[in-house]
Amino acid sequence: MKANRVLAILFSSALVAVSAALLPAPVAGVVRAEEDTTIESAEDAQEENKEDEPELTEEEQAAKEAEEKRKALQNDPTHIHHFKWIAIMNESESAEGTINYMCPECGKIWYFRPISAYYAFQGDVARRIEMAPENATVKVKTSLFINFNKQVMQALEERPDVSLYVSFLDQEYKGNRVSFVIPAGEDTVSLLDENGYAGFLFLGGKYGLTMEVPVVDEGTEEKASE
Repeated sequence: MKANRVLAILFSSALVAVSAALLPAPVAGVVRAEEDTTIESAEDAQEENKEDEPELTEEEQAAKEAEEKRKALQNDPTHIHHFKWIAIMNESESAEGTINYMCPECGKIWYFRPISAYYAFQGDVARRIEMAPENATVKVKTSLFINFNKQVMQALEERPDVSLYVSFLDQEYKGNRVSFVIPAGEDTVSLLDENGYAGFLFLGGKYGLTMEVPVVDEGTEEKASE
C-alpha cells in the first residue's frame, strides 16, 4: 500500500517536471515609460507668449522696470517713503484725473484729490519727460488737448537730452491727425505765450507738421465708392 502511494507521488512529480519543461518560456517584456512632454510644452508656450507680446518702446520698457522695482519695495520693511505730488491721468482723456501725494519709489499714496482732465494730462506728460531714459523720445497722442502749459515746457528745459513727439487733431477735437517733434535741447520755455501756453499748431508751424491720418469728406467718400 505504501509502495503504491510512493509510486503515485513519484509519477506525479515526474509529470509536473515534464509539463514545466514543455511549456514555452515567458517572453520578457520591456515597459517603456511615456515620454514626458510637459517641460517641452511649457517651453513652447513661453516662446509663443514672447512672440505674442508687442515690442516695447524704450520709454515703455523703462516704465515697466520702474513698476517692477516699486512692487519689490512695497514688501521691503526698511524702505523709507519720500512723498511728493504726482498727477495721474484717467484712462479716458475726458475724465478727471487725480493729484496724488505719493512715494514715487514704491507707489504708496498718502493722500489724493481729483483734478481736471487738462491738468492731469499736463502733469502726466511732464512726469514722463522727467522719468524718461537718457536720450529718449517721449511720445504723446491726444484727441482732446491742443496745447502745453509751463509745466511741460519746463520739464523739457530740465531734460535737454529728451525730445517730444506729439500727435493731435488739427481742428481741436476733430480734423486730421497730425504730428510734430520738438527736438532735444530746445529753449522750450521761450516758446510760451504771455499766458504761459504753447499751442500745438504754433509748435507744429515751428517744427513741421506731418500728416498722419487725413479726414475723408463724406461726399468724396461716396463718389469714390461709386
